[in-house]
Amino acid sequence: MKYSSQLKLLSVITMIIVLSFIFQFNISKAQISEGSFSFDRTFPFTEFSESVDYDLNVDHLNISIPSPNWNITDMEVNFTQIKLDKEVVTIEEGGESFKVLNKGTKAWGVQLNITEEILLFGVFVYINLNFEEDVPVYVQINGYDTITDTPNATVYGEPIPINVTAGSFRWYRQNFPEPISLPIGNYYLVLNGSAYQTNDNSDYWWLLNDNSNNTELRNSKFDGSTWSVDDIGKPFNHKLIRRINKLYNPEDINMTIAVDQQEYPIFNGIIPNTGKFNLTNTNLSTNSSFYNFPINHNQTVDLIFNTSYVINYKSIQHQQSSVLIKNGEDNIWSINFTLFRIGNNFSVNFNYPTNWHNLLILRDGVNVTSQLTIDTLGHLIHIPNSTILNTDNWEIRANSFLEEFTLNIPPREYQPGQEIRFSVDSPVGGNYTLVLYNADHFEIDEAHQTLSYPTDEIIFSYILPSYSVGGEYHAYIYFFNGIDAGVESASFTLIIPFTIDPFLVLIISLASVILIGISGSLVYAVRNHKKKVEAYKQEIYDKCMDILNLNYIMVSETTSFLNVYEQVFTKQYIDPTLISGFLSAIRAFGIELTNSEEQTQTIKLEYKDSKIIMAEFRNFRIVLIMKLSPSPKFLEAIKSLAFDIEQNYSKYLENFKGNVGPFGGIESLLKKHLDLSFIYPLNIVEDKKTKINPTERLMIERARDSMKKSTQKYFYTNNIMEQQACDSKEIEAIFSLIHKGIFKPIM
Repeated sequence: MKYSSQLKLLSVITMIIVLSFIFQFNISKAQISEGSFSFDRTFPFTEFSESVDYDLNVDHLNISIPSPNWNITDMEVNFTQIKLDKEVVTIEEGGESFKVLNKGTKAWGVQLNITEEILLFGVFVYINLNFEEDVPVYVQINGYDTITDTPNATVYGEPIPINVTAGSFRWYRQNFPEPISLPIGNYYLVLNGSAYQTNDNSDYWWLLNDNSNNTELRNSKFDGSTWSVDDIGKPFNHKLIRRINKLYNPEDINMTIAVDQQEYPIFNGIIPNTGKFNLTNTNLSTNSSFYNFPINHNQTVDLIFNTSYVINYKSIQHQQSSVLIKNGEDNIWSINFTLFRIGNNFSVNFNYPTNWHNLLILRDGVNVTSQLTIDTLGHLIHIPNSTILNTDNWEIRANSFLEEFTLNIPPREYQPGQEIRFSVDSPVGGNYTLVLYNADHFEIDEAHQTLSYPTDEIIFSYILPSYSVGGEYHAYIYFFNGIDAGVESASFTLIIPFTIDPFLVLIISLASVILIGISGSLVYAVRNHKKKVEAYKQEIYDKCMDILNLNYIMVSETTSFLNVYEQVFTKQYIDPTLISGFLSAIRAFGIELTNSEEQTQTIKLEYKDSKIIMAEFRNFRIVLIMKLSPSPKFLEAIKSLAFDIEQNYSKYLENFKGNVGPFGGIESLLKKHLDLSFIYPLNIVEDKKTKINPTERLMIERARDSMKKSTQKYFYTNNIMEQQACDSKEIEAIFSLIHKGIFKPIM
């Protein structure tokens, strides 16, 4: 009885196999969830930032912009300490005569007539050092003796050693260490050589102008004991580096600020000698990280001033969102984004669609909806400064009602080979997408269509193939126009006519006769298939482990032992002695592969707990350092890699003299043969036209989660595999996404 039951079971299996060959059952790619579909779009977010800062002693307003895509909306600038900048004023210039400063006349001075209070930063004197000696001569400002009209003993500021070199007459600049404040009055500019000794022979020749317009200015000399007036109206040549010590009101000097090539007046402040400027409701595009506002006025000398300012900025950032449409449920919207705090006061506005409800705002997964300002009448979400932490992850969730439309699908029963048509009555503007599922609830990729109204007439057409699965089919039409979304569904039955021709009867009859033989073959086939599946899984696992175990790869020219390419795949330090020791061992034991009759040879050595693989091919060798021994497939891949390197770079290797420039393309060969992109940092470049399966979709979502948690724009594959283990199904999905270009290396 037991044998009879097994025989009947095998008969049924045999018939199924025979029928499957006749009708050619088609298995389509499964959708993650039948009756749901997702669309993506971007929404504009308005970010606001406020900068409060100041500058001291500047002649313009230079604002730091958060980034070039930020615009200035409002600015308030206050000006204080408005004064003229430093200037060089020539008091006396010209002439051919000079006076000599030496051990005979130990000091000379020229009268300074100061008509406005100034800060004196330095002077220029027109002199010549005739003979250089180490004589301590100083430049200084002395007071004025109103009785003798000569310098008095009062010295203003700090005397400085004279700056001059032996040579010819020219102007020499003398800078005081600190500015000297000089009120209105008379003073003397003195070259003081009172420290001259009798053996000092140097001469300082100071040019004077005996045809001067300053007929009231005096020259005085010092003979070592007293000062006396030497000349009147023939002053020594000199210039003053000064600033008039006076504050200004902006309106008194027509002070303006240039904004985007337009002049605006700067008004007097409430306090004397201050100014203010306000600009509101503007939208000034900077297109730079800095923006310069020139300050103009009617003075001949540049102004300097202190500024304090408050600048408000605005930027439009587009954030990616998605809407999940489910049959019979409200649409689910989701926007994920990261906020980076900018400036002293940072906030964000988002005008959400009017059809949204059930708003939920999460910050790092925590509900913060109550902490925000939500204007339900203006449909505005305001994220205030107080709620924004540094680089926190946000999500906005909401629902919207399904957009209703009418879907027509007559009749309700079809047979293979017939055309089925879906139409939408009174469509509104937007995209309509057809997704069709067969009786086994698998999506039929070939039926997938998208039409756009009003450009297209919303009529979908699909011819059911002859090999279609019989049963109840489900059709979903998804509507999306960027704001509104909806879905309508319909079902129909596909009837498969049942006919058996004589040939099929003959096959079934013969099947009974050879059943026992077939049963043995079936058992063998099942076992053989299982072995192939296990072998494939092992191959995928080995491929993953080989790549993850790779620490270092080097390609070197065999004659010189110089590297033409190398790459490190571990954060751990690679000891150079490990590689040199390995190569020394090869030479010491006389291992020579280049003279082998085979084109290429591969050897494996263990050195200091590392597995070292070397493949040698005529003019070059490939050396790999690994944590564990590689699989046979990996060794085969190294041989094919060596062949490609020979094909592409042999001419450069034959003439190699140390230039590694031509060998940069070896990296692309490594990616091709060893799939090294698997351990590179990757980012996501999703292409909606590329079809992906559920496991690939899962890997993409894990990659997004990994980047969100690390706040990086890349991820590594070992962060998205389950428990960081090499699961063959997940590995296969990752390799597939890399080959499709959705996971893209950033190196």
